[in-house]
Amino acid sequence: MKDSIKREQNKPVCSAERENFRTKCKKVFKRVFLTVMALIATLLIICLAFWLIDGRSPQAFIVAHSLKKATMEDYEKNKGDLTDKSIVEIPDGVEFPREVKQYKVGDMQVFESAAEDDSKPIVFYIHGGAYLNNFMPLHWSAMAEWAETTGCGIVTPNYPLLYRYTAKDAHPLMLQLYRQLLERYPAKRIIIMGDSAGGGFSLALTQELKADSIDLPSRMILISPWVDVVGGDDALQEYDTFLNLEVLRHIGTDWADDMDVHDPMISPFYGDMQGLPPTDLFSGTWETFFTDIVKTYGKMKGAGVNVRLHIKEKMGHVYPLWPCPEGKEARKKIAEIIRN
Repeated sequence: MKDSIKREQNKPVCSAERENFRTKCKKVFKRVFLTVMALIATLLIICLAFWLIDGRSPQAFIVAHSLKKATMEDYEKNKGDLTDKSIVEIPDGVEFPREVKQYKVGDMQVFESAAEDDSKPIVFYIHGGAYLNNFMPLHWSAMAEWAETTGCGIVTPNYPLLYRYTAKDAHPLMLQLYRQLLERYPAKRIIIMGDSAGGGFSLALTQELKADSIDLPSRMILISPWVDVVGGDDALQEYDTFLNLEVLRHIGTDWADDMDVHDPMISPFYGDMQGLPPTDLFSGTWETFFTDIVKTYGKMKGAGVNVRLHIKEKMGHVYPLWPCPEGKEARKKIAEIIRN
């Protein structure tokens, strides 16, 4: 009986303690929530202020300053590297919307993902890397994104690279691959796209196709193309956090081997622009290729090519591939071009 009375007496006390505990928890949660929200608001204000002052998003600033600029020491080391680069794999975490098949043209590895249907274009993508380096994860991510958002097919070759091979080894295989694509797809469905060295290669390849009277692709999309392997604007070097013109001019000469560095196969800026398909050029103003790209635009325009120049202020080399708002905006623009 006494125990029963004690339990009854304890009930109000326990209830009050629980209520006090709930009240304290609510106060603590509220303080934490307000603190977190204040930090988020402060961070957003700082980011907005940075964007307004610097002219770039914080993400673009971080990407630009996280890129490693090659040195002459790196060049000398790479020049003696005869590593076999003929086989690569798609990085983990990159997923294409449709199956990616592999096959070979000669000894060249080729990746192909089918288009969503027969009305969608086939993007023949030539990756950059100074004719020395293989695919970067950013290449795969961008291609998978465009395959998803546009339904396009993707064909991307792992073409021969320095220092085992030179332009004379790579170009015949790329021409062979393009001819094989024409056996399966009409030229009007094919878009040639490339970035950096791959952008220069895309232009050079299209000029070769025209010279050989082979059906041209419906369009070219060139992202920061390397159009003159011994060119570039030294005045922009201080702004470019990625490219080292001294190193690139040596690499470009090595890619040419015994050919003239001004041969259009090596430096397509010096090639014939007349009769080329509609072209879109993308460039940032803070890359050393910017001046050459603008000159290429002028030369193509003068030759009657339907060409558009897309410029982004204070952005660096191949910025459309960067994981930042400016890169995302450019990739959406490229997706529109592919769809149309």
